[in-house]
Amino acid sequence: MGYINYPKEIPIGTIRSKRSVLSPSMYRQTTISTSRTKQLAQLLDPEDPFDKGTEPGSIWYSSNSSHYFIRTKALQNHSFLPYQKGNAIIPINPRVFVDANLGPGDILLSKDSNIGESVILWDDDWHNHMFSSGIVRLNPSSHPLYLFAFLKHPVFKAQLTAMTPRGSTISHARSRWLECLVPFPNQENSDYVIRFVSILTQAIVEKEQLIRRKDEEIIRTIDDELIRGSIKVPKFVFSHPKLDQIRTVGRLDAAIYSTEFRERIYLIENYYLGTETPTEMGFTVTPGPSLEIKIINTRLDSDHYKPGYYGLILPKNISEYGTMNRMQYIGTGKKLPLLRQGDIVFGEAGFQKGRSVVLIDPVEYCTTNAHGIYARHKEGNLVRTIFFRCIFNWYRRMKLIDLIGVGGSGGHLSPSYFDTYLRIPKFPDRIQSDIARLYHNPSQSQAVQPTLDGFLEYHRRRNGESGIWDLHRDIRDLRSTLMDTLDMIIEGNTVTLPVQV
Repeated sequence: MGYINYPKEIPIGTIRSKRSVLSPSMYRQTTISTSRTKQLAQLLDPEDPFDKGTEPGSIWYSSNSSHYFIRTKALQNHSFLPYQKGNAIIPINPRVFVDANLGPGDILLSKDSNIGESVILWDDDWHNHMFSSGIVRLNPSSHPLYLFAFLKHPVFKAQLTAMTPRGSTISHARSRWLECLVPFPNQENSDYVIRFVSILTQAIVEKEQLIRRKDEEIIRTIDDELIRGSIKVPKFVFSHPKLDQIRTVGRLDAAIYSTEFRERIYLIENYYLGTETPTEMGFTVTPGPSLEIKIINTRLDSDHYKPGYYGLILPKNISEYGTMNRMQYIGTGKKLPLLRQGDIVFGEAGFQKGRSVVLIDPVEYCTTNAHGIYARHKEGNLVRTIFFRCIFNWYRRMKLIDLIGVGGSGGHLSPSYFDTYLRIPKFPDRIQSDIARLYHNPSQSQAVQPTLDGFLEYHRRRNGESGIWDLHRDIRDLRSTLMDTLDMIIEGNTVTLPVQV
């Protein structure tokens, strides 16, 4: 649904009020059909509506510190929680730290740079964090989760886009965001609808948080088993590479011979049950196809599914936790290689290098691109496939994939490097299965649809049985329900709740 439109006629008084500016972008309008709306400013504490962030300057950024700085890039559209990778949240010198007293339930909104993005904090780990001057913390007077749900809806950003002039290097919303309208249900049981939206939002946030915890648990389980399996191995002692080793490898890159690389790979290579290459595990590793127009001749891109289009599993859309942030599509007459259910897709280059996802659900007519590499198990063993992906992600978290990669702009990971550098420890089947279940648990119980009062408890029970992919699937469904509900509110239609009240 599009929310921005351009009027066919503009009163001369409107043009004069804008000082005769004739740029069409200055007259964009947002479509909100319902008459029951409030300005964002009306939903904030009248005495203390919001708190501004602080900009200490990059000179105070640090490589290691007990205090942290939240930048605007930590606020991303695909997540309800702050994005914590890629220098989005960085260590900062404690001397310039400004205590913002951040805590659970705080809503952060970006008014500069990635304008209109927002996140909510949901635990107690933020006391040693400050936030950028391009961010404000909102202080809602009521219904904070309902307000946050609308901040994550495209209509909020559409309003800001319509209000913000084009032409500057960085978009600045100034205080215009306070004028944005927040729609409310226009029906008798509006309180139930507001409550349903709030509960949906909370369920999504709790699942996002659990995805991050399960990702950490996977890494911790791998670490613990590697350390346990290396008890009898002598302590690591660094030695410079011999000429024969360099000839065998065929590379002079210093990184793979460094102390950092050799010490971390030592845990893997000396695992007491041994290791194997991806090929020995039964995998074939294949580079993705080039989708350049000069090769495929015809290319039509779309953000939405269209009959006959290929689905694109692009590395840039793979999250840090092994899920898909979004899908894109491409139409072409060229026959492209198809991905299958159970394949692993890896990022090959740049910032997405080493990101990986297992295609747990059935996939139809999907492919990747030249920045993707995919691995396929010859027997389709899903436990082995997930285990391989989790070990690979351990390599990435240990910075080993960065050290293996070659070239500028973040480096490249060639398919040939998989067998050359990746050794997969032969963990016992029980531990492989435990790790795989943290990513995907196929034995989740299916419960009856809950009532409104029991909605959160129902999902919390599901969360205990779910792996990362299962939680992501739930989030996708919940977000779809949430967006559909908000769309009906925006259009002024009566919302029929999908649960009993």
